[in-house]
Amino acid sequence: MTKHITVGYDGSQFSAEAVLWAADQAQSRGAALRIVSCYSIPATGVSMAGVFYGDAVECLEAGAQEMVTRIAAKVQRTHPDVVVTTNVAPGPAATVLASELEPDDLVVVGASSHTRAAAFWLGSTPRSLVRHSPCPVAVVRGPASRGRPQRVVVGIDGSPAAQRALEWAGDEADRQRCELVVVHGWTYPYLTVDAGSAQGRDLTEVDAACTLDNAVEHAAERFATAPTPVLVEASPSSALLATLRDGDVLVVGSRGRGALTSTIFGSTVNAVLELSAVPVVVVRDHGDGTRQHVQKVK
Repeated sequence: MTKHITVGYDGSQFSAEAVLWAADQAQSRGAALRIVSCYSIPATGVSMAGVFYGDAVECLEAGAQEMVTRIAAKVQRTHPDVVVTTNVAPGPAATVLASELEPDDLVVVGASSHTRAAAFWLGSTPRSLVRHSPCPVAVVRGPASRGRPQRVVVGIDGSPAAQRALEWAGDEADRQRCELVVVHGWTYPYLTVDAGSAQGRDLTEVDAACTLDNAVEHAAERFATAPTPVLVEASPSSALLATLRDGDVLVVGSRGRGALTSTIFGSTVNAVLELSAVPVVVVRDHGDGTRQHVQKVK
């Protein structure tokens, strides 16, 4: 049960949407909300304006504090039952946000303004948190995130990471009393040129259907919300993005530090973080054996 939600705020529209979404989550979960704002300390001892270093730092801290106080007051007006605290600290946002997180927490950030090559080379707070956060990470982009979700969409691929994502998504659908959509994308990597390759393609599709059936069966047994299966012949990211609509929450699995380069869900996380208009929740698999992988249908 999530009792603490941390959200980053830097004054941008994306981060403002993240705070509002986090406040909704805190209200629905009965969780406390912590709003964090960060600032960068100047590298030089004296600023260009001749202000002493200490004064410059105080100005930066005061500005960040004023900014976070304003957004906290707004949350208190719209969500009076939510316990809200604020924190202002120097340093990179991803490092500060991750410093006090526990596995059962939820951390929320606005989508990065960097995309494609810039996101890879410059990095971003969402991507860094996905690599290092001990708890699920929610990335919020814009107005499609507002209000109570109509559906929770989860991508599965038969892996332990996807299993964790399914469990988080099912719990969220039950709490929000909305539809749970379970999506599996599959592809046949060869040209279908003869009877043998056609049979291979058919077997690939059957295997994909079995993977989806296992996940749906598990969800139907565990959650009150009846799952809706969606099987799409496309890459995982394309299948998920094609399924989404405004009002959804998307949930995907990640293997943590190596996820963005070493697994199929790594490339999927990259794509949906960049292109999804709805909130994306990335649930890490810590490999600690506390959750069991869904068994194959015999």
